Amino acid sequence: MDQKELSSRLAASKSREEKIALLDAYAEQQFEKGNFSPARKLYMQALALEKLPNARAYFTGRIGICHYNSGGDKEALRFLLKSTRLFQPDQPEFMPDMYGIVYFYLGSLYEYHGRVLKSFKARRVCEQYLDSQEKDTKWMLYAGISRNCESLGKHDEAIRYSQKAIQILSDNDPGLAYLYETMANNYMGLRQYTEAIKHFSKVLELDPNFERRDDIYLKLADSYHRLTNHQRALESYQKILELKQLTGDRKNLTGLYTQIAHCYFRLEQYEKSLLIALEALRRQPKNKLERAGIRSYLTNNYYELGRYREAVEEGVKTLKLARKFHGDQIFYVRLALSYYKLGDRKNFKLYRAVCRRRFRGDSWSTYLDKLM
Repeated sequence: MDQKELSSRLAASKSREEKIALLDAYAEQQFEKGNFSPARKLYMQALALEKLPNARAYFTGRIGICHYNSGGDKEALRFLLKSTRLFQPDQPEFMPDMYGIVYFYLGSLYEYHGRVLKSFKARRVCEQYLDSQEKDTKWMLYAGISRNCESLGKHDEAIRYSQKAIQILSDNDPGLAYLYETMANNYMGLRQYTEAIKHFSKVLELDPNFERRDDIYLKLADSYHRLTNHQRALESYQKILELKQLTGDRKNLTGLYTQIAHCYFRLEQYEKSLLIALEALRRQPKNKLERAGIRSYLTNNYYELGRYREAVEEGVKTLKLARKFHGDQIFYVRLALSYYKLGDRKNFKLYRAVCRRRFRGDSWSTYLDKLM
């Protein structure tokens, strides 16, 4: 049916109900083609003719959905909310599928605008009418509730809803990778790093070219760090570096080199850690705290390599940049020990006191207290 045929059939219609049915059918046809503006106008015509409350709620909701798909969020919200007020579940011709879908779109709209709790509540209403919804609506609803729960800090619930969504999808559905990513993020939130690693790895198994591969490898590395598996953390960081070299992406390279230097240090591969730290400094990071953090690895590694004079020299340069920085506990201990090895009693006592004051109860501070 085209516009000409619609006009002809409308002119020939003898009843209001017949006109409404024709307008609804042609509007749906336009909607399915992605012609949301013409569909909205047709639904408006049908609404003007309709008198039954639930049918009016239906057309009002359809108008809101058309606005939503056209990017008119303000009008979409207005019509969707009006639709929820018009629906009367205890009256004839109540449409549970449409009632649910209106709340589905409200949930998406609220989430997009950062109104997480409102999004969550809207989606929970939709969930009550899920049996009448299509497969895609079901899994997307569960995925949306999972994101809401994650934002609200309800990680256990977020995982449960992601699992529900996964059960609906087929094994080769592209949406699976995103759901496993969500689950992995929530396992990190629960500090269940082994589970996080398993699910991040599943993302890469499902989609080796996942759009956020860098983030996945970064979170894998962080999870391995938390489990003190520095070798696997190193492998993840090296994979990120490899991807950046392939794409020419230079963002956050300095921080990446610092993490690699840390992994090599923890693995007692001090020469490699030293070389990577020097590479990071060669990039001349502008932030003083970042430079101090990188330079501190020169002191750390020189000490471990028995090059105490160089360790002290780099320590002095580090302290000119900053007195406090990420990872400074390792640095201050090695600096104090370097002075000890050089027989510089005065500076050893100075930095031993710093460690005693700032890292009270640490095993290294206890060890320093026993010296001299």
